[in-house]
Amino acid sequence: MHKRTQLDFSTGTTESRDTFITKTGFNLQDLNGKLVLDAGCGSGGFLEVVSNSGAEVIGVDLSYAVEAAQENLGSLKNVHIVQADIFNLPLKKGLYDYVYSIGVLMATPNTKKAFMKLLPLLKNQGQIAIWFYSKCCTQHLPDFHYRKITTRLPKRVLYALGYISIPLYYLKKVAILRSFVSIYTNTSNHPNWKWRVLKTFDWYSTKYLSTHTYYEVMDWFKEASLQEIELLDFPVGVKGKKND
Repeated sequence: MHKRTQLDFSTGTTESRDTFITKTGFNLQDLNGKLVLDAGCGSGGFLEVVSNSGAEVIGVDLSYAVEAAQENLGSLKNVHIVQADIFNLPLKKGLYDYVYSIGVLMATPNTKKAFMKLLPLLKNQGQIAIWFYSKCCTQHLPDFHYRKITTRLPKRVLYALGYISIPLYYLKKVAILRSFVSIYTNTSNHPNWKWRVLKTFDWYSTKYLSTHTYYEVMDWFKEASLQEIELLDFPVGVKGKKND
């Protein structure tokens, strides 16, 4: 098992908060005192945002990223981290006020099925928000041609290769080089180099990575009889409310 970089959440709090609001459509003030589930918490960047809002938050992830989440946030009394499979979550049903999953369900063998597995966990009037890569916005996607190779590499090797995102970040800022670099490489542009390495690794390491459209996801929400369905500004993000 490769060792994950310990992250400094203090430098990314504002960006993580803004990203969370954009990709879930949740009002942070509404989360105060509520029970929230982060389905695919990774290293815990959004867990900190939710915990700061005053919510009790459960972070679930199948990967070893939960170790980094536990190391960084496990001391907080309102944060609880569980390593589990999203298709077989050891959680009580009908308990959660808010459920969200940002960029995770698409990394499962069946995105729609993973989404449907989350719905029984919501209490009546509970809200769910999910975000995926869009089929239409390919400039923000990892290079799927490279993924045919990277997904077969040893994780230690791939994680080390993720450090190439550090110099590429600065090369992309040079106008004359930006187009050339972007054509042949697609790595994270996160301003924090530790997050940049981690996000690049996650892009190219996961076995499954699908893209979706608003129409697909809207159909899932309608099939699940969710109400107050809202399309979010950052594609593809959708939220809805359970109303039994």
